[in-house]
Amino acid sequence: MNISIRLFVATLTLAVAYACSESAAPPAAPTQGASPTQGSAADLATLQAAADSGAALPGIAMSPPQAPSAVAAAAAPQHTPKAGGPHARQDPHAQLDPERLVKVALQHDREGRYELALKTLADGIAKYPEVARLYGVRASLRLQNQQASLALRDLEQAVRLAPDDAAIRVNRAQAYRAFGRFDEALADLDHAVQHAPDLVPARFNRGALLYARGDFDRALVDFEHCIAVSPHQPAPYFNRASTYWELGRSDAALADLERFLELADNAAWRKAAEDLLQNWKTALANEAAAAKTDS
Repeated sequence: MNISIRLFVATLTLAVAYACSESAAPPAAPTQGASPTQGSAADLATLQAAADSGAALPGIAMSPPQAPSAVAAAAAPQHTPKAGGPHARQDPHAQLDPERLVKVALQHDREGRYELALKTLADGIAKYPEVARLYGVRASLRLQNQQASLALRDLEQAVRLAPDDAAIRVNRAQAYRAFGRFDEALADLDHAVQHAPDLVPARFNRGALLYARGDFDRALVDFEHCIAVSPHQPAPYFNRASTYWELGRSDAALADLERFLELADNAAWRKAAEDLLQNWKTALANEAAAAKTDS
């Protein structure tokens, strides 16, 4: 039962509570008889090259919420000053606190104004240089835009300012993985789990990294915890199914993959899982037929 499997991984947008979406690419459908794939990769397109085996794993996008209209209104100039007037160079964000700056930046990014989002955060950092969240959010946006080196720089500063912030640790772990720094990534995820045991992205990503290293028993513990905390998210079932398969628990693997199909709405994800399920069933049938012939 030697079938290649690619796991999901997750990232966390640092300004808000995470919310899983199915906007990311599905897992690649494995082919029967392929050799097992080390499932280590970062959660974003840029970081996928860091996969332990060179195989890219899909991510679960953690999408930022829309900023409330009141926040957008507060951030916008109330009038258009005439050139040369006393407010001609007025900064519309000058009076915003760090939380509102984060919300405005996320709204800019959501509406396709990435550079303006970065500028908003840079202005915030200039005004509030000791606020870790501003560096963390900028790092999240840079990770999404394939700027892993700049993201890691921001995350290093964010950890210096807030060493026990679990969300920041999760994203720094993902950045570390982009550069093959897997021991440091695991240390960050361990720290995140220690300080936020029920934070699903921390458990989820640690499970994926442990799986990639062949530590299937410990990976299983993390995926089981994810399902206990968030039983209606599909991706943990896919990862737990893959782990069960590696542990030789084929019945449990099939049951989890079927549960994944019940929960997942994304057509591409479903197709990949259906192909994998069929491959597993074929492998089991072939194994049973071979055993019967030998007897």
